[in-house]
Amino acid sequence: MSKALSENRLLRLGSILAALAWVACSPAEPEADSKGIANAPGARALSAHISVPLDLPATIELVAPDARVVNLDAVEDSSEAVANSLVELADKLRRRDFGAAEAWFAPEFAGHGLAPLPVGKDEELALGARKRSADVAHPAIVAGPAFLAGLKELIGPWARVEAVTPKVKAAEFQSGLPAWGNVRQQWTFIGADEHGGPRSLVIWAETRVESRSGRWVMTRFALTSLDQVERPAPLFTDVATSAGVAHAGIRFGRPGNQSFAWNGAALGDVDGDGLEDLFVPSRPQNFLYRARPEGGFVDEAEARGVAQPAGGTGAVFFDFDNDRDQDLALADVGWSSSTEVGGNPLRLWVNDGQGRFSERGAELGFGDLCHGYSLTALDADRDGNLDLYVCNYGRVDTEPNNSWIQATNGTPDRFYHNLGAQPEGQRFVEEAAARGLIDTSWSYASAAADFDADGDTDLYVANDYGVNSLWVNDGTGHFTDEAGTRGVSDLGNGMGVTWGDLDNDARLDLYVANMSSTAGRRILERMATKDGTWKDLSKLAAGNSIFQSRGATFELLPSKQGGVGASWAWAPALFDLDLDGRLDIYCCSGFVTGDTAADT
Repeated sequence: MSKALSENRLLRLGSILAALAWVACSPAEPEADSKGIANAPGARALSAHISVPLDLPATIELVAPDARVVNLDAVEDSSEAVANSLVELADKLRRRDFGAAEAWFAPEFAGHGLAPLPVGKDEELALGARKRSADVAHPAIVAGPAFLAGLKELIGPWARVEAVTPKVKAAEFQSGLPAWGNVRQQWTFIGADEHGGPRSLVIWAETRVESRSGRWVMTRFALTSLDQVERPAPLFTDVATSAGVAHAGIRFGRPGNQSFAWNGAALGDVDGDGLEDLFVPSRPQNFLYRARPEGGFVDEAEARGVAQPAGGTGAVFFDFDNDRDQDLALADVGWSSSTEVGGNPLRLWVNDGQGRFSERGAELGFGDLCHGYSLTALDADRDGNLDLYVCNYGRVDTEPNNSWIQATNGTPDRFYHNLGAQPEGQRFVEEAAARGLIDTSWSYASAAADFDADGDTDLYVANDYGVNSLWVNDGTGHFTDEAGTRGVSDLGNGMGVTWGDLDNDARLDLYVANMSSTAGRRILERMATKDGTWKDLSKLAAGNSIFQSRGATFELLPSKQGGVGASWAWAPALFDLDLDGRLDIYCCSGFVTGDTAADT
């Protein structure tokens, strides 16, 4: 990961911690019983002594720190160091190198064995999946090698281990040296059996960790839950290579790929053959994968005129000129000043009816330089012509966001009104201000729908670093932001949004993808003051949101009802996966990573 982007990532994680600085300086002491591991649901009782026996104890006890840490920066430094160490351990476990993994367990380690454990609950899930929850009431106590042997018994038979993800969910540390503390850990293992059937293993535990010779090691491991989910066959199979769309781009941070603002794709039938084709902006050229009748795709971007200019963000196929073929609009990041012009303008490729395109954005009024991240096509004024809304972000390399809770220095969003057929040809006019769409948030994504069933199209905009907007159409193509009064402001780091009827009540609900922060939630748990700022910060760290329609307003569903824990989330989609008449949720997650396991 590049230095600039690493700093950007740290700033994002620090958005919560920095705002807590005023609390960290408070002289108030934490409550004597702690808000960390000691009172965590399912945690084992804590003893009042610090000594650790070298032989296996009769019970697993976490030792309560005798000096609570008041400096939250010290807590977070230790928490992040432990988290990074666990990521390195996860790399060994993903490779099933259990010998190398022993280095993360102290010689006197004692913990609850992971296998064999009796099944406490056996559930049948949808689509033929099965969940088995272990009975962890009386697990055996084992040393480090036997603990890893138990883990090997669980994941060793898998044909492959695709991912191992550790999370530090809560932590408290002793002040001074040697450094040690109690850490609540979650481990998620994802893989497949020899037949390709998906497997997952999720483990929760309360642990004690110590820093020895520059390495964090575990000395105690108190198991609180262990769940295994399996399915006899995969729902999906990756066929990108055989289908012809498995292009491998330049790795982020290397010459030719210094920008993380390539995040778009568009699906549409470009040549009228009834098959959906796929456009993907990229560098050094874009791709247009045309669907073949016999199956698979073939890239025809150059032959069809969309290979250059390369790069771009949000793309959309839409018939802007009502000639019954799919045209293509593409957002991008560009800028101009008195001394420089850089990046790419917005682009509009016009289809000739045969699936070949010519770029005419500037000619048609859609060729401005801005920081466009996504596009939404909608007929705002019901005149039969599709308009375009551009979500504009900010230029992070020159002017960072001016607030973590409500940034207002983003590039203004734009609304391009489609004027329809004109004597001089079809063209667009930018009318955001005239339409009431005045917003300088760091907008990331939008979705259009007639959520209030009044016959016109409304627009929801997900913003980074702040609250979102619900632009309600008055029927003439003029808008008013009613997110607050409708209950969908959704303070957070908005990355995506989609509409859909999630409860089959014939009303549109709203699913919003946000970033979440385990580190933020972890440190917020320790706070004694639960004021308005604390609530705002908690919402910033919370993750995705589901808003259920209640008619004129919406209700935010509790996170415990599921569907929101997608970490660094993007681009959600709602569709009926199992054809049972109910919408399911697919949400992308993740961010670019560097060369080291800790750089995630």
